[in-house]
Amino acid sequence: MYETTNELPIWPLASGETGTMIGYHSVSVIWDAYQKGIRGFDAEKAFEAMVTSSNKPRKGGQYYLANGFIPSNFEKESVSCVLEYAYDDWCIAQMAQELGKEKEFRLYSERALNYIKVFDGSTGFFRGKRNDGNWVTPFNPMAVSRDYTEATAWQYRFCVPHDVNGMIQMLGGRENFASALDKLFIESSEMISDIPDITGLIGQYAHGNEPSHHVAYLYNYAGQPWKTQEKVRYIQKELYKPTPDGIPGNEDCGQMSAWYALSSLGMYPVCPGTGEYAFSAPLFEKATVKLNNGKTLAITANTTEKNMYIEKILFNGQEVTSNFITHKMLMDGGTLAFTLSDKLNKTRGSLEKDAPQSMSKDKKVSIPFVEQDLYLFLDEVECSIGCSTKGAEIRYTLDGTEPGLNSPLYSTPFKISRNTLIKARAFKEGYQSGPVMQVQATKAVMRVPDKSSASVNGVNYRYFEGKFSRTGDMLKTPVINTGILSEPSIKGARTEDFFGFEFAGYIFAPEDGYYEFYTESDDGSVLYIGESMVVENDGSHGAIKATGKTTLKKGYHKFRLLYFEDYEGNSLEWGWKTPQAQSLEPIKNSNLFIR
Repeated sequence: MYETTNELPIWPLASGETGTMIGYHSVSVIWDAYQKGIRGFDAEKAFEAMVTSSNKPRKGGQYYLANGFIPSNFEKESVSCVLEYAYDDWCIAQMAQELGKEKEFRLYSERALNYIKVFDGSTGFFRGKRNDGNWVTPFNPMAVSRDYTEATAWQYRFCVPHDVNGMIQMLGGRENFASALDKLFIESSEMISDIPDITGLIGQYAHGNEPSHHVAYLYNYAGQPWKTQEKVRYIQKELYKPTPDGIPGNEDCGQMSAWYALSSLGMYPVCPGTGEYAFSAPLFEKATVKLNNGKTLAITANTTEKNMYIEKILFNGQEVTSNFITHKMLMDGGTLAFTLSDKLNKTRGSLEKDAPQSMSKDKKVSIPFVEQDLYLFLDEVECSIGCSTKGAEIRYTLDGTEPGLNSPLYSTPFKISRNTLIKARAFKEGYQSGPVMQVQATKAVMRVPDKSSASVNGVNYRYFEGKFSRTGDMLKTPVINTGILSEPSIKGARTEDFFGFEFAGYIFAPEDGYYEFYTESDDGSVLYIGESMVVENDGSHGAIKATGKTTLKKGYHKFRLLYFEDYEGNSLEWGWKTPQAQSLEPIKNSNLFIR
C-alpha cells in the first residue's frame, strides 16, 4: 500500500487499535492514509479490500451483517466488536464518498449507526444484547464481562469516535454527556475482574487500555474544553514517568507513547479519518515537527509548567476559535501558538459550532428501551418502555409491524401473557426519528425432568488433550480418560495447558421455577441442560463469568458442562440461583448424580 516505510508520517499511525477489528483488517488506517494523501496508494484496490473485509463472517460478523448487532449469547466481546465495526463502517463510507460511490456511501453510513443498537437508555451504557433483543442480566458496569474486550462497560461507554454528537444526544444533551464524563473519572476504580490488562486507572478511566485514549478529549465536543486541558495534563503528570516502567500499560505498537507525544504537542486525533485534531494544552514551550512534505510546524506555548488552560490559539497569525485544527492546515507548516493561563476559561470553545465534526449533524431521538427482561416469564409480565430523549413520544406495535406515527402511543406499562414481538420508535418535533427497538417476549415452558429418581452422587467425566479454540473442537478428538468425580473439577488435568473436560450427569432441581446458572472460566465453558444451551462462555479468554437462565420442574435433569483450557492460566467454577435463592451460589454435590 505504501511505497516505503518512510512514506508513513506520525499522523496516521497515532490512531492506535484495540485488537477487536479483526473482521475489517484495519480499514480505519487505510481510510486515514488515503485522506492524508500518502503516496503509492491505489484507492480503488484499497476500497475493494475494505469492502471485502467488512463482509466476512469473522468475530461475529455474520450476525452484525444480518442484524446490526452481535448477540452476546452467541459470541464473546460482542459490544466491543459492534462499536468498533460501526466506526470502521464509517471509515468505509467516507472513502466511498470520496470515490463517488453513492450506493456504498449510503449503505456504510447506515451501518455506521449500528452502535445505537447496543445502547441501553435505562442505564446509559452500551450493553450485551441477546439474539431476542433482551439485555444480558445481571448488569454491572464495574464488571469485566464477556461482552467487552478486557474492559468494563464504563471503559467502552464513550467508544463512538465517529459520532460523538450522536452519543451526546443519546445521553440527553451536552450537560448530561459532560456529567457522564465527569463520573467516569471519579467513579470507584474497583472492578470485578481477574484480568491484569486494565491499568492506569483514574476512576473507571483506564489509560493503560487503548479504548480509553480519546475520552479525555471528548469535553471538546460538550462545550467544556477546559476539562480536557485539566484531564490530559493530569494523565501526563501522574501516569507517565522517566523510568523503565514509566508507561501505564502495554505499549501495543507504540500507542501509549503516541498518545503522550501528540498530547504533549497539544492535540489528539479523536476520530482518525476526519482530518481533525482536538486541542489540549501543550506540555512544552516550543516543539518543532518536521512534516513529511518537507515543511516545518512550530508549536509554542507560554509557561507550560504553570499554565494548563487555553486562552487563545493562533495559527500563522490567525485566531483559531474552535476546539480543533485540521490536518490540512497543519501540513501547510508555520506556527501554532497557544496562549495559556493558570485560570480556566469557560467562554472559549463553549459553543456547539466549536466542536470537532461528528457523523450526526441534526438532532435525533434516541432508541427506546424496555426496562424489564422479557425472556422467560411464567404467567404474564409487565412491559415498560422508555426513551432517554426528554419529551419524546413512543409509538409501538405488538404484531411485528414497523411502528410509525399512527401506531399506538405508549403511555403506561402494559401486560403481556404470550410470546410477543415488541417494536417501538420514538418521535419528537424538530428531531429526526430514532431507530426501531425490537424485543421478543418469550413465555416460559417448564422443562420436564428426565427421570424421577437417582441414587449415586457424582458426575461422569471425559478428558481430552489438544489445542482447541472452542469446546466443540475437543469433542472431535480422541478421549484420553474417563471416570467419575464428586463434582466438576479440572484438578485432574495431566498438563497445565491444552486440555479439556466434558462433565455429565443429572442435576436435581428442588422446586418448580426459574433457575439462573453461571460459569466462570479461563478459557471456554458451555453448560447444557438437556439439549438446550443455557450458559455460553465459549472461546479462548481470561477468567470471565457468563450467566443464563431456564425454567425447570422439580426433578432430575440431564446436564453437560464442557470446558477447555488454551494457555496462560486455567480455572472453572459453576453455580446457580434457585427459585427461592437471593443470589448465585455453588451447586452442592448432593444435587449431582451420575448417569
